[in-house]
Amino acid sequence: MRKRTGRAMAMVPALLLAGVAVAASPPELEAEQVNIDPGAWLALGGSVQQRLAQSFEVVQAGYISHVMVPMSCQPKADVRVTLEKTSGGMPDGSVLAYEELPGFVFDSVPTPAIGMRMIEFGAPPLVGPGTYAVTLRVKGRYDCGVVAGPHGDPYPAARAWFIAADNPPGWIELFDAGGTRDLAFQVFLRPL
Repeated sequence: MRKRTGRAMAMVPALLLAGVAVAASPPELEAEQVNIDPGAWLALGGSVQQRLAQSFEVVQAGYISHVMVPMSCQPKADVRVTLEKTSGGMPDGSVLAYEELPGFVFDSVPTPAIGMRMIEFGAPPLVGPGTYAVTLRVKGRYDCGVVAGPHGDPYPAARAWFIAADNPPGWIELFDAGGTRDLAFQVFLRPL
């Protein structure tokens, strides 16, 4: 009987180490649309308090660790980034995680290359396969700009959305004179 107990006790540290290794697995790219239109900056905030969202598809269960978006903000802006469930492909207000960040985190000097900015979730949400959305909002009087993707449907798995004052209530599919657009984005997930 003692031998079995000794073997079982010897296995405990090994199992604990295995659990730590699984928990610390690096995030993997789960969804992305990285094509941009460098001349298509979308207002985030501003006088119409525009909000933007991009839905995306998750094909495996795991924890969403962070998202990346090409944006630039006024240093004093207050930015709120949320991960939400979707209904009919659009954000439905069911928040899974959020981060509130100062605009200086997204402050950038204009250059020929437009860089992605990382938003890391302090409490990464566990998600299963399905469609989710990342939403962007600026609180207060300062604003930001987000670079749109090219015209058309470069990410056919989901859509981009906006809400702005003086429009009908609710999310509207993102469009302009050239047609519909997606946002540029990347979503990283730690698989189970």
